[in-house]
Amino acid sequence: MQKFLIVCYTLLSSPVWANASFPEQLSAFRLSLLAERPIATYALNAIHSEYPKALLVPDSLLPQSYNYPLKDLKRLYQSSEKCKGPWPLSPLVTDPLVFTRAMCFNTQLPSVWFSRSNLIHPGGGSYAAKYVEKFPDRRDELLRFFHIKERLLSPPETLLGRLQRMPENGVNALNGGAESILSGEDLWLREGSQYKVYSADSWMPLLENQNLLASPIDENGFCLSRIGNVCWNQKLAPSYWSQLVIALAVINLLWIAGWVFNRWTVKRRLMQERMLVLQILTHELRTPIASLGMTVEGFRRKFDSLPEPLYDEFRRLCEDSMRLKQLAEASKDYLQSNQQQLVREDIPSLQDWLGYLCEERQVELQVKDDGPITVNVYWLTTSLDNLISNAKKYGEAPVMVYAEKNSGLLAIRVQDQGRLTAKDWKMIRKPFVSEKGLGLGLTIVEAMIERMGGRLTLSGPPTTFTLEIPCDPTNDSVAG
Repeated sequence: MQKFLIVCYTLLSSPVWANASFPEQLSAFRLSLLAERPIATYALNAIHSEYPKALLVPDSLLPQSYNYPLKDLKRLYQSSEKCKGPWPLSPLVTDPLVFTRAMCFNTQLPSVWFSRSNLIHPGGGSYAAKYVEKFPDRRDELLRFFHIKERLLSPPETLLGRLQRMPENGVNALNGGAESILSGEDLWLREGSQYKVYSADSWMPLLENQNLLASPIDENGFCLSRIGNVCWNQKLAPSYWSQLVIALAVINLLWIAGWVFNRWTVKRRLMQERMLVLQILTHELRTPIASLGMTVEGFRRKFDSLPEPLYDEFRRLCEDSMRLKQLAEASKDYLQSNQQQLVREDIPSLQDWLGYLCEERQVELQVKDDGPITVNVYWLTTSLDNLISNAKKYGEAPVMVYAEKNSGLLAIRVQDQGRLTAKDWKMIRKPFVSEKGLGLGLTIVEAMIERMGGRLTLSGPPTTFTLEIPCDPTNDSVAG
């Protein structure tokens, strides 16, 4: 911010702004230059009297078919090939017709005809130059009707030489009577009906004194003012403007960075608050769960005295009590503030463990390579239970579970015959937007698997959820 204020102060207090405005600088330069001695002076009407506009502009060397009826031009061309009619009768092609017949029949055209014609042939270039190609002995007589580019290059100090070397936009500016024209290093300045030509030795020092810049116009360039073919700028302005633009860009970047940091801080605080609430709930649940466990244990000791119809209910009570206890312990492990590695247990046989799980949930299982694995049993069981439950509820039967162990990774695929594809993953994983209630469960499952150092993906059809987690006892990548 301090740098920005310094730049603004410098910009507003600089001599360019404080002492003189840009129009005043330009006017002062013009007055000082007109007081100098020019290297040449030309009256504008004298220039156009000796070199009509049509003989100056480069476009005159290009075909002029757009100035004539196409049908008549076509007939004139066909007739000129054989030098016989029918000739076009339109008055719009009178000059081309007279010229073409003269060329066909070797007719001598007087010089007055060239002065009264529109000077330029429909095919581009002057009538005079094309006529002299057939009658070279009349070159000197008709040379004044040639386009300036059709003549031999004249010395640079002559009017013709200067016009021949003038850029196209300079010629157009001259024909339009512009106030200033830049041609090479010469600056043409109009005063009244005259153009005064100044060499670089005269006008450049004066330009420097006024802190101005003059350059040929570039369509993509920045100009404070465009006069003729000259782009006028203040010498110091671009420097200050660039600093101002940079300062504004830096301020915008800092503002965006601050906004992003603020959003991140707010989200982090909300996450910490949620984690704290979960930790409190987990802690508070342990007491009633422990009390429930003691009550269940009391019933277990008196199991023989229970009525037989209550056996199934008591079994479910024991299972639910154990499940709550495991959930509390696993949640405590998951919500540790230091994000230590999750507790993992050794399972001797992948086949036996998954076989029991799938048999209980009545789904088919295929294990490619059996062997021992080391995983967080509770969270992995909970994740698989959720995926299998979703497949049975919302998918299409049959539901299959495929498992394989490869290079220290355990890959388990839960597949049903549904039509979901990888493109649906972004939508169904949203907690409260997804179809059929899948989202909240999948969000929890994905968080569990990521906490175990793995990932959950969707492919299909058929609908296939694949979870991959490290299962090597020596693998330390399971840290949360």
